[in-house]
Amino acid sequence: MGQLISKSQLERSKKEEKFVLLTAEQVRKDFAMFGMDVEFSGNVVFAYEELFNQLKVYIDKLLSTDSEKLMALLYQIDLSEKELSKNDPDYQFETIPEIVTHKILERELKKVLIRTYFKEKGQT
Repeated sequence: MGQLISKSQLERSKKEEKFVLLTAEQVRKDFAMFGMDVEFSGNVVFAYEELFNQLKVYIDKLLSTDSEKLMALLYQIDLSEKELSKNDPDYQFETIPEIVTHKILERELKKVLIRTYFKEKGQT
């Protein structure tokens, strides 16, 4: 399913307001299911940084205190261990929480793109 979306499509979508807003809403929804509140100002330009900084705090805490909850969250997001272990040389993250957080945001965007694709395909 990850091959359905090219890297260039993913990068372009990160800049489109529609997809940024839908991704932020998806993140908020998934994290809320586990009692974690994620705020989003609506600023599309700084959306990645805004969400990344909040999620990284949650991921860091879950990694050190509640691995079961983290695994349940990753399952909800549909982020497999295989995807987590893939190394992307384009991104330079220093810590595991940063890597996991980036992968979460990327997966949430992919979910939005796939959902949008099939929704639009069904309307034609």
